[in-house]
Amino acid sequence: MVCAAVVAAPGAVRAVAAPDCPVPQTRPELWRESLLGSLDTECWTPLTFAEFSSDGWDRPYDSIDHSNPRQTWINSADGAFYRLAVISGAWAQGTPDVVDTANGSVFLFTPFNRRFELGWFLPFTLTAPDPRSPATVSARGAGDLTVAPRFLLAEEKEHSVTANCYVRCPTGSTRTGNGVASLSPDVEFWVNPTGRWVMRGGVGVTVPTNLTAASLPALEVNPWTGFNLSPGPFSSFDARWAGGVYLTPADAPVLKHLCATVSTNFHTRLAGGNTTYFSITPGMRAGVGGDWYLLAGLEVPLVGPLPFSNQVIVQAIRNF
Repeated sequence: MVCAAVVAAPGAVRAVAAPDCPVPQTRPELWRESLLGSLDTECWTPLTFAEFSSDGWDRPYDSIDHSNPRQTWINSADGAFYRLAVISGAWAQGTPDVVDTANGSVFLFTPFNRRFELGWFLPFTLTAPDPRSPATVSARGAGDLTVAPRFLLAEEKEHSVTANCYVRCPTGSTRTGNGVASLSPDVEFWVNPTGRWVMRGGVGVTVPTNLTAASLPALEVNPWTGFNLSPGPFSSFDARWAGGVYLTPADAPVLKHLCATVSTNFHTRLAGGNTTYFSITPGMRAGVGGDWYLLAGLEVPLVGPLPFSNQVIVQAIRNF
C-alpha cells in the first residue's frame, strides 16, 4: 500500500485568491507565509473536489471566520486543516491483566499551502505493560513518531474533507509496544449540519509493515496502543465518529467556544481472527485565554481486548 503526495509544478496552478490577497511568487515564500504568516480570514475562499489539482496549491494556508471552530477534539478524526500545536497527557487505569499505563505526547500541524500539510505526532514518554509480566510490571520509554501527509480535498463554510496517510516510524522502544512501522491511510470529514452542532469522523485501515519476533509480544499484550490505538499485531479496519455542540460564542467573557463532545473509536482485525476494539470518549474543549485552548476527556473501552479500564486525557492547544 503506497501513500503518494501530490506535487504541483511551479506555475501550473491558477490563482483564484481574492483581489486584495496577493499570491506568493516562489515556493519558499508560499511555505513561509503558510507556516508563519498572519491568518487573514478575508482571503479564504471555498475549495472543491473538482478543482483539487488546480486550485489552492499556490495559495498560503488561511483560516475561516466561522462561529464553530474546526480545531481538533480528543480521540476524534480531524477532517480539517489547522496550524496549531498540542501537548497531550493521559493516564489509564489498568485491568486485572494489565498494569496502569500513561503517556505524554506532542502533536504539530504544519500547513504548506491550502491543499497540503504535515501532521507530526510523537509520544515522548510512555509507561506500558512489560510483556514479560504485564499484570504487575511496567516498561518505560519513548513512542513511535508518526508523520502524516494530509490533503484538503474540499472545504466549504459548512464542511471539509481530507485524505490522510499516517506513517508510523519505528523510533520507539519495543518493550512498550513501539518500534513498529505501519501505514494508516484514511478519509476524514468535518461537517456543521445546523446551528452550533458539529460532526466529524473518518474511515481507513492500518497495515503494520515490520512486525518482528521482538515487537510481537508487547503488541499482543496491549494491541490497541499508540497513535489512534494502532497498530496491533495485525492489519485492522479503523472507523471514528464524533459529535459535539458549541455552548458559548467566540466573545464569551470566559470559556470561549466551550464545546461538549462525544467521540467513538472502532478497530477490528481484517483477517485471521475477530479481534475488535470499541471505545467511547465524552469530552470538552474551551478557550482559556489568548490562542490557548484546554481539552479533557474520559475514554471508556466497551469491547476488548481491553488495554485499560478507563483513561483520562488532558490536552492544551496553541494556535500559531
